[in-house]
Amino acid sequence: MESQLLSKKPKFNKLGKYYLVALCAIALSIILSQILIQKFISEQENDSRVINLSGRQRMLSQKISKCVLLLADTSYISNDRSTLTELEEALEEWKEVHHLLQWGDNSLGEKNQNSKKITELFSLIQQDYEIIVKASEEIIRLLKNDINIPKNQVLKGAEVVISQEASFLKKMDQIVYQFDNEAKTRVMNLKNIEAFFLALSLGVILFEIFFVFIPSAKTIKKTFEIQERSQKKSKKMTLELGSLYSSLEQAYQDLLEVDVAVDDFTVYGKCELNGDFINFSPKFISLMEFEDDRPKNFFEWIQYHGYDAAYLQNIKEMILNGNPWNGEIKVVNEGGDFVWLKVNLIPTQNEQGQPDSVLMITTDKTEKKEAEIISHEINKEKIEKKVKEQQFRSALILEGQEEERKRISRDMHDGVGQMLSAMKFNLEAIHHVGLEFEKEKLLTVKDLLKNVIQEVRRISFNLTPSVLSDYGIVPVLNKFAREITKISTLEVTFENKTGFLTRLEGKTENNIYRICQEAVNNAIKYSEAREVKITISHNSQFLNLEITDNGKGFDIQKLEEKGHFSTSGHGIFNIRERANLINGNCQIHSEKGKGTTISISVPLD
Repeated sequence: MESQLLSKKPKFNKLGKYYLVALCAIALSIILSQILIQKFISEQENDSRVINLSGRQRMLSQKISKCVLLLADTSYISNDRSTLTELEEALEEWKEVHHLLQWGDNSLGEKNQNSKKITELFSLIQQDYEIIVKASEEIIRLLKNDINIPKNQVLKGAEVVISQEASFLKKMDQIVYQFDNEAKTRVMNLKNIEAFFLALSLGVILFEIFFVFIPSAKTIKKTFEIQERSQKKSKKMTLELGSLYSSLEQAYQDLLEVDVAVDDFTVYGKCELNGDFINFSPKFISLMEFEDDRPKNFFEWIQYHGYDAAYLQNIKEMILNGNPWNGEIKVVNEGGDFVWLKVNLIPTQNEQGQPDSVLMITTDKTEKKEAEIISHEINKEKIEKKVKEQQFRSALILEGQEEERKRISRDMHDGVGQMLSAMKFNLEAIHHVGLEFEKEKLLTVKDLLKNVIQEVRRISFNLTPSVLSDYGIVPVLNKFAREITKISTLEVTFENKTGFLTRLEGKTENNIYRICQEAVNNAIKYSEAREVKITISHNSQFLNLEITDNGKGFDIQKLEEKGHFSTSGHGIFNIRERANLINGNCQIHSEKGKGTTISISVPLD
């Protein structure tokens, strides 16, 4: 399977290159098309302006002819000064437009790039233009000198303007037509370019579909099929491995229950009384994987493996006195593996009855020791698993209790509380009572109802204080201390030493509140205390909660030995259980006659 995946790698690289090239081609075509389109749009805006100016040029030439005729007409009775002003303005605008059509507006940085044809047409019209300008300027000059000069002096210039107007308009029409024709040509070119880039984009997309997406989809599909087969195979191997693990676990448990028989002990070697080896058995050499470098002395060999010299000296003295020694030793063979040996050192005597050598009668307990270690680990895992399951069940039970408390609190506040408040309003509405004892009864009922409403609110607050979810643990503990002080003989004070104001998780805040509630209730029920102090402080890592009372205290060690704190239903057990649920550390200190202190440290991470 590995070879199959490796064979797919070059294909994926090739597809990646195709995909990159295709994306670059699409991006390039989009950029080029936008550049060209924007350029043509800009030119089209200029074309419309030029065509508009061309038409205006024709209109202005006609306006100039009209004004000249009016100024030369003897039958025309009008204000010659206004007509002269109109002529002067029209001529100036006509000259300006004529300049713009040929060279653009240099002051605005606009320059016309007329075609060769239009330039030629403007050269043809230039003579007519100059004649009309010269004649019009002469008329303006004469009338400015004397507005009342005879009309026949103006008529000569007017005839020149009129005679050149027809030729100018004819050639101007050709220029307008040429401008319009060139604009249409550019529009067609733009359409052709758009069609080209559209075809290019579609071609790139088709290339991606057939040479990138479809091959990559097929390759990915094959890869998923291979992974699915691998997953099925892995599940099968996991089941088999689980079965093998269970069998191995059972084998270790069975091996743990088997005792090594006495006849398994064999002679592993022989030593002098001082521990120097005389000989080794083949089994000992094989087990320890000795080669040429074998140990010289038994006690030095054991000391090399970590045993205390004083302990070994005691064994030597026992052997010298003719007493046998037996025990277990743990050593490391030449291959680096641990070996456990059950060793009997038995002194042997010579003909005079004096100890002269030591037999090392040993059995190999390595397999059994390893089985014991593995069995211990297995049992440890099982115990940890059971503890976690118990903690999970406890968390579910506590969460269920909290939900039930919330429900009861809502029912009391929204149901019973509202009905009692309505009853209180109804009673307060009664003002006219005839007899005196009835008035006293009414006042008594009102006071009693007021106390009942306060009690319902107190119980509802203790079940689930709304301040806890709205503002956090510090305000609710402050209010809790005040409420308990009001309704009991116990004085409860709260102190926030380090100004802690950070909000915690809802579960953490709720459990801290319940711990305080449980501790204060225990103080009320059992401690005979007059004062309880709740203190909160914090640092960068922990929130520290301390609840201290000045009650009679108790022998905590004695109660722990009796198992009073190991069952649910006991206050101390509940406090410890809630502290564990929020990963807190719970410490309880109490002495008879010296009160009780409960300290909780909760991590702030």
